[in-house]
Amino acid sequence: MTLTLRFIASFLIAMTVCTATAQSVASWQETTHDFGTFNESDGDKSCWFVITNTGDKPLVITRVQSSCGCTVAEYNTSPIAPGKSDSIRTTYSPTGRPGSFEKTVWVFTNTTPNKTRLIVKGKVMGSPESVNRYFPVPAGDLHFTSLTMAAGEVKKGILRNNLITAYNASRDTLVLSIDNNTSHIDTRAIPDTVPPGGTSTITFYFNSLNTPVWGINDDHLTISARPLHSNETCATADANVVTNVVEDFSHLNDEERANAPICSVMTDKIVVDNLVAGSIAECKLSLINTGRNNLIVRRVMSTDKAIKTTIDKTLVKNGEKATISLKINPNKFNGNVLNSQFTIITNDPANPRITVRVVGEKK
Repeated sequence: MTLTLRFIASFLIAMTVCTATAQSVASWQETTHDFGTFNESDGDKSCWFVITNTGDKPLVITRVQSSCGCTVAEYNTSPIAPGKSDSIRTTYSPTGRPGSFEKTVWVFTNTTPNKTRLIVKGKVMGSPESVNRYFPVPAGDLHFTSLTMAAGEVKKGILRNNLITAYNASRDTLVLSIDNNTSHIDTRAIPDTVPPGGTSTITFYFNSLNTPVWGINDDHLTISARPLHSNETCATADANVVTNVVEDFSHLNDEERANAPICSVMTDKIVVDNLVAGSIAECKLSLINTGRNNLIVRRVMSTDKAIKTTIDKTLVKNGEKATISLKINPNKFNGNVLNSQFTIITNDPANPRITVRVVGEKK
């Protein structure tokens, strides 16, 4: 190869290398901005994320995508020359949004990698109207989305969780604690130290395997909020976790179902004739096991405070009877008419819950 040809080849190779390596590079002064704590009434909050092209070819912002309609980003579509800078204005609207926030803005460019995550965050001290709308249950300066966790039906042995959110409407940091005297509920408050305008997620983990009773469980816990920088009295709130623990019969085969116990009651309605104000009325109901295997009476219960139930035995063999005794206090139901019920929970897979009505008129 002649000297001239070698020179031309070297020049073309160098040009190819330069062309291949030329690229735009996005460098950011910051990718996270914290607005801190501010009032909802202050209105929209804006910040500017500065981007510099530290590459050797023009940088183009192709598009910007926000994670929420409450956050708007404005940007220039003109190419950014090497060594030059531009900015993206990001605005957060706090109207109707009390509490902590962290929002993402994705910026797509002609770089590698081709996207960058920008974050805006802060805490909004909500107006009374917004706080009452999103956290309608107050307990001092701590406001809750709810104080009742209804976990619904839970099969025995299953773990179920539920959560509520607490909002700090005070100007002091609140330290949360939960008084829980149950063995089947675990609780977590994250975070347990909540600054003004901040929120905490309180999660309740319900372990049905450890529940003391079948059927309805109505457990009560106390949430306390202690001011961190003052000697003010702790605010407390009573929360309750409501679940319905049932037996799982899905594992039974055809033979086991054929040999299963059967709970039969003499009637599904008891009429109480001797309801007299100031005295306790008593009545009884018999049930019989008409199945083959032993019948286990898990629970006999009534949510009516006027009715107390007991049973003489909880293991009922084939052909045997058990007697349920009822004591009714006429002073504990409203008006003169009793219209209530109680429930019998057993291991009868065909009919594990039997409801019996109790009616009568006070004399």
